[in-house]
Amino acid sequence: LAAGVVLNPWEIVGELKRIEELKAIGEGRLMLSPRAHVITPWHIALDASAEQKRSQAIGTTKRGIGPTYAAKASRTGLLLGHYVDKDRRAQWLKQMTDSEPDFKTCLAEHASLWESFEHAAPVVAAWVDDVEHHVREALRRNEDVLMEGAQGTLLDLSHGTYPFVTSSSTVAAGALASIGFSAKHIGEVYGVAKAYTTRVGAGPFPTELFDDAGNHMSDVGKEFGATTGRKRRCGWLDAIALRYSAQINGCTGVILNKMDVLTGLKEIKLCVSYEHPVQGRIHTFPWDERTLSECKPVYESFEGWNNPLPASGGYKNLPAGAKSFIARVESLIDCPVSMVGTGVNREDALFASSSGIN
Repeated sequence: LAAGVVLNPWEIVGELKRIEELKAIGEGRLMLSPRAHVITPWHIALDASAEQKRSQAIGTTKRGIGPTYAAKASRTGLLLGHYVDKDRRAQWLKQMTDSEPDFKTCLAEHASLWESFEHAAPVVAAWVDDVEHHVREALRRNEDVLMEGAQGTLLDLSHGTYPFVTSSSTVAAGALASIGFSAKHIGEVYGVAKAYTTRVGAGPFPTELFDDAGNHMSDVGKEFGATTGRKRRCGWLDAIALRYSAQINGCTGVILNKMDVLTGLKEIKLCVSYEHPVQGRIHTFPWDERTLSECKPVYESFEGWNNPLPASGGYKNLPAGAKSFIARVESLIDCPVSMVGTGVNREDALFASSSGIN
């Protein structure tokens, strides 16, 4: 976990316990950057309070992420390397108590969380290492390095549907800033999408469904937020948003997951453009969230299928409607679909051949 992330130390401890019940984590298998910023009970309290006060809810997870990034920007944050140092941690707590009028109240009202915050420090300390240096050294040795980002492109602080966004850079280039290495090292960039569109929390969603098809996606796809358990909003795949995302990230390929969830739907739809009441037909993704909220999707339809999709093989094994759907997605986003996910297991995937989907 590199410099650009924020992390909750007592949640990390809980995750470590769950993982080690299944498999021991060997030395060097997990590294936490000392430059990463720490989510504290103070930031969680601020997050909940701010969301409650907003006239229009953003849909934050109330896990303290936004306030932690805000503290980082205002130079009042707590680095992980300082958190695991008992003296530096105490120094930060004193500074906050002296400078923030409500901080002492937070210490009293959330005593159990602060206790967990303190107890987690020595456990987390064992995993703190110079992540960024190790990655740069691996790149210098021409080793293969796989980097995974969090959140979706439309939640990016700069390029997403502001203000309905997260607090960090979620696009592929964010890895450069988070880890600190040259763009010349980047080889392949794979975007991960679903065969339909989902969103957790508030924000514009042109293809959102409130019918049986949307309920089918939600139920079959088990669409609930991994962090909060909130039910995700579901809709048809939005090729305009997907093309925008592929362009921003410089995708060399797109992995289209959960194609199997569409099984059983008589008709599959794909959003190919928007219709705006003033601007007319729109083929590019609007920068303004209000404009996007006023857009209606323009669809193309494809034949559905009823038989379960194969768990392995190539695109040639897909039903005709699915192959047509994928081919149209590729043409609209100007990027190849490299893999299609067809089930809940890691191995359930179909791969494109050099000759294309046929």
